[in-house]
This record gives sequence, structure tokens and C-alpha cells, in this order.
Amino acid sequence: MNSRIITYPEKELWNDFAANYPTGSVLQSYEWGELKACFGWRPIRLVLEEAGKIVAGAAILKKEIPYINHSLYYAPRGLLVDFTKRDQLHDLLEAIEKEADRDHAISLKIDPEVSAFDAIVTGNLRNAGFIRAAKQIQPRATFIINLDRPLDELLAGFEEKTRYNIRLAEKKGVSVQEEPDETGIGRFYSLYQTTAQRDRFMIHPKIYYQKIREIMFAGGLGTNFVAYYQGQPVAAVIIFSFGRKIWYMYGASSSEARNVMPNHLLHWEVIKWAKERGYKQYDLWGIPFEPKKSHPLFGVYRFKKGFHGDLVKYVGAYDFPYSPLLHGLLENGLIWYQNLRRLVTKGKIEDSLSE
Repeated sequence: MNSRIITYPEKELWNDFAANYPTGSVLQSYEWGELKACFGWRPIRLVLEEAGKIVAGAAILKKEIPYINHSLYYAPRGLLVDFTKRDQLHDLLEAIEKEADRDHAISLKIDPEVSAFDAIVTGNLRNAGFIRAAKQIQPRATFIINLDRPLDELLAGFEEKTRYNIRLAEKKGVSVQEEPDETGIGRFYSLYQTTAQRDRFMIHPKIYYQKIREIMFAGGLGTNFVAYYQGQPVAAVIIFSFGRKIWYMYGASSSEARNVMPNHLLHWEVIKWAKERGYKQYDLWGIPFEPKKSHPLFGVYRFKKGFHGDLVKYVGAYDFPYSPLLHGLLENGLIWYQNLRRLVTKGKIEDSLSE
């Protein structure tokens, strides 16, 4: 098999492969790499080809480490490879390592959308030289709603309380508008700041979400919805789309009017919007891998559970250390830094991605 780098003229070739790959994700899209390039990452798209056809690949983000002439590689929701085929995995890793040598990469981190319970995959990862990462970057568990059903069947499948809250929001006059423009992003961000202050978590600066609009939305890979009550924005979500799937990645809400349940109606309207456009799945994104009442995301889990999606658990993050010593030092330093930041932000060491 041959390996090569994909560049901008072949953007659609890459997206077609990634969007249709069984474990393809919007985080492996060409546009996601362009978004992250605005914030200190350099995207690298590498493919394996057989008889002129792409059979495996990875959209990798490279991060330079200041002062030490080294870098980190991260393939969010990658690699796009059949992990049950050792030869294919070996060839892809070999191709990536050639790039890693040039960039003095310390390690490659991956967190593919493959089942946590696939013993063949986990065995092949270990045999290839991967080790379990100490920390997760993307959530390991989610609910995915199958949209390939009539709307009335979807609604009937929701938990009774969720259906009640959707009807309540409609009765109280909550309305939902698709607003992917600059004004809509501004409304989303204002609500997101409120949410972050209330729930004590950190968010990106406003320019990050403006770049989402300029790159992801402009590329047809997402949009923004805002819920209104009595003329005021009270909730908002940013949705990403890629292939036949959509993702709920960012959500925000006001501290007022929560009793009219705008978030429930917001997601119902997103579902209706997605069905009109032929999307087949709605990924509600992160929930606790092992939900317990003491978990910081238990309320999020309970809310998303009400939409009765299929529970999916992924294998999680794995690292391929090119320099084991530096990798160990960096991982320990990163954990220390993140724990300190949580202590300052929340007053306690609490990891929403913990299990």
C-alpha cells in the first residue's frame, strides 16, 4: 500500500472518505483541521491507498511544544483504519511515524469511535505499541438517536418526562430559530458565558465560536439554534454535521426561564431539522462512562437519556509514545496542570471525563 499527504486541492476527496468511513467523525473532517489551525495546531492528513483507492487514513493535529523543539500528535476520533487488520494498522502507523520523525513528535494520541468491548481491537492496539492514555480528551460514552424513523415514532420513544417537557415548552410559547449568522453566535456565546459561570467550567474565547461559524458553518458542517421565551434568548446549541450524522457539541442556557424547559424543545426542533435534511443519526455527545449521582455530568446524562438514544461506549484514548521518557514526563505534567486548574476554577479536583 502507498501512503501520501492530502493537501487542499483534495479536500473533498478526504471529506468523502472520512464522512463515509464506518468510524468517521466530524473531528476528522478537513474543516475541523482548518479550525484548529487558527489556534496553534497544524493539521496533517495522511492516507493509505490501494489500487488508487483510499483504504485508511488519519487527520492529525500537530502541536509544537515551546522551547524544546518537539511536538505532539493527536488524531481526534481517529485513526480511520480497520483496527482488526494488523497489517493495515501497521502500515498506517509506519507512514505516520515518518512524519513524526520529521516533526520530533513525542507521541501520537488517538481516541477512535470503536467499541470499548472489542477485545480484538484492544489487543491489536497493545500489540502495535499503544498504551492506555492517562487522561481522556473526548468523552468515552454517548447516546446516539436513530433518526431513520418517523417523527411520531421518535417522539413516542422518548421518556414520558421528556415528552411532557417538550409539550410544556410549546404550550408556554418557547420558539426555536436556526441562527448561524454572527448575531446568532453572539447570542449563543452570551448564554454560554452564563452557563460556564453557573456550572463552573472553562470555555474558549468568543473568537473560537466565530471561527466555527466562518469555517464549519460556511463549509456546510454545522449550524446554530437559539430558543426564545418572551422575546429573549434562553438557550442555544451548536450542531455539527458530517456525512449522514449530526453532533450536539456545545449547549448553553440562561439561568432564567428554565422552568419552561427550552432545552427539551430545542433538541426536538434540531431532530426535526435533521430529518428534513436526511441525516440518519444524532450524536448527543458526552455522558459519563459509568453514570453515578456523584458524577459532575450526571444531570447531563439524565437529560440526554430522556431522548432514548442507543448507549454507545468507546475504547477511549490511547497513546503511541515515540519517546517514552518525554511522553511520561509530559503526561504527568499535564495531569498536574489540569488538576491545579480545576482546583482554582471549581474549588476541587473534579474531572467531567472521569469514569
